[in-house]
Amino acid sequence: MLTFSVFFFHDVLDMKTGFIFICLLFFVHALWAQNRVSAEAEIRRVHNGQAVTIRKEIFFNPNGRMVVHFTHPEEYFMVTNHFGEARIFHPKTNEVMVINDRSFSSEVEPIFYFLNNLTEDLGLRSLGFSLSSTRRDGNYLIRTYTPNDPRSNFSKVEMVHENHLPIFVAYYDNKNRIVRKIYYSNYRTFASMALPQRITEINYPSANDSIVSRLIYSNIKVGRNATSPKFDFTIPSNARVVDNSVLFQQQIHRR
Repeated sequence: MLTFSVFFFHDVLDMKTGFIFICLLFFVHALWAQNRVSAEAEIRRVHNGQAVTIRKEIFFNPNGRMVVHFTHPEEYFMVTNHFGEARIFHPKTNEVMVINDRSFSSEVEPIFYFLNNLTEDLGLRSLGFSLSSTRRDGNYLIRTYTPNDPRSNFSKVEMVHENHLPIFVAYYDNKNRIVRKIYYSNYRTFASMALPQRITEINYPSANDSIVSRLIYSNIKVGRNATSPKFDFTIPSNARVVDNSVLFQQQIHRR
């Protein structure tokens, strides 16, 4: 009887352990599924009277893996991660470029900061800035960040929040002139985050020159609604690796 009780106890314990394990797997899968995001995006950039339009589909996993399917003006895929370990694949030629550069990191995509609840500073701390002051102006919360490196090209960055969401960021150069403005607007709220559907950026390369970029997100899907197979897109194993020395700069300008 004692032997039976011991075996029965172990069986129950194994069942409980297995049940807990299954629950944990379900929880992790549910959390993972809840946080992934897909969206269509259009970027329109105007400089010196000339406009360039780029269209792409974004498939962002919470582990940092991001698949971007560029559809206009030409088709290609980019698969990258937090570290900027990127591969750019051209399906028409079955060619792939391998690039390791932080500018290709998935963290460059604005979705990253909203998906990971980093809206307080939008990654400024990770870029070497520290919070130096905070003040209120009516409904607006204004934070000022200064660079840790005195050799930085920026003297400060001001970020404005309304209802806990960033709506405006201004970068100042060492002569206290605004050289970059970013506006976040048309927010849409989901179960796990709020995401701006319009981001307008204005850069001032010189006092008499400006580059205006407008990013529009559409068809946003979050969590279990984000079911596209492109989340798991992989580059064909027979793709030919090409030298990126010539094409590298071209891809940067097309992004």
